[in-house]
Amino acid sequence: MSNQCVNTVAVLLEPGKFSFASHQLEEDILPGYVRIKISYCGVCGTDKSFYLGHRNEGYPISLGHEHCGVIKAIGAGVINLQAGCQVVIDPNFRCGQCHFCRQKKGHLCINGGEQHYSNRGFAGYIDIHHSYVHKLPAYRNDHIGALVEPLSVALHALALSNLSDRKGEILVLGCGGLGTLLAFALLETTAADLYIHDHNEFKTDHIRSLYPDRIRTPKAGQRFDLIFEATGAAGGFMLACDLLEKCSRLMLLSRYHADEPFIPERLPWKQPEITLCHLNGDIINMTDAALLLADNWSAQHDNLLSFHSFEDINNVFANYGKIKSNKKIITHEQL
Repeated sequence: MSNQCVNTVAVLLEPGKFSFASHQLEEDILPGYVRIKISYCGVCGTDKSFYLGHRNEGYPISLGHEHCGVIKAIGAGVINLQAGCQVVIDPNFRCGQCHFCRQKKGHLCINGGEQHYSNRGFAGYIDIHHSYVHKLPAYRNDHIGALVEPLSVALHALALSNLSDRKGEILVLGCGGLGTLLAFALLETTAADLYIHDHNEFKTDHIRSLYPDRIRTPKAGQRFDLIFEATGAAGGFMLACDLLEKCSRLMLLSRYHADEPFIPERLPWKQPEITLCHLNGDIINMTDAALLLADNWSAQHDNLLSFHSFEDINNVFANYGKIKSNKKIITHEQL
């Protein structure tokens, strides 16, 4: 059977402008690589930053790193994956040999800048080294695979938070895709009630509708022992600093591409612990995220998501703030 196919990639030519580039894929797949037909790819705040020009690593650029799909063919030397497998991709290269990889911190791999793939996830196909690829459990719907990578980032933040040491109230600031999945993980793996806040009230309303007895709204003057900051904005960091209790803990999941926040003058008086949560940590977080979704992500949770055709990607990014969902997902499937 021929492995030849036409791949179409959504290329961000410049801020605010995607263009579609199509090319014939080679029939022969490189040794150690697999060819995946991409089904779904979530839209991340980092993708939005590139689109807005807040983060510039050179244009044109291929985006999308929350992707899942089906293996269509494998190259020589790939033994643990087969054609037909439903898989998800960890976008972080881990050499397995450096100091950080040996310390189970492969997200900090000194060789992590290497790119062993043809393109990112806003595309029809990807040829990628098998080390990035993980088999998925059986899901009731394949789109759940697009949530694995962002949920693994949330699980990394939870692991770093030493949650069991916290005695006071917990707040999640920002209920976009990452904040929503963080709230999901907290609510499904702990008995704690949770405070949430987002300047878009529809996002908090969506989460509250799923957990009406466990979601709380912050009160004026209330302070928190543990805050997860996932707004993606410097203003979110400043608000988090204001809401911290003394000797509290602040977990920063945001990337401040547009404007860097500063440390408020009186923040040291509170003597907080501030932890930067970079990427998804140990590879086990991908496995744990995939299993948590299989066991706990219900059809009702799908109400947090919106699905958009690959061909409509320009409109999705241009109208990002107007789309009334917590998480946007680009798909090649029939809508």
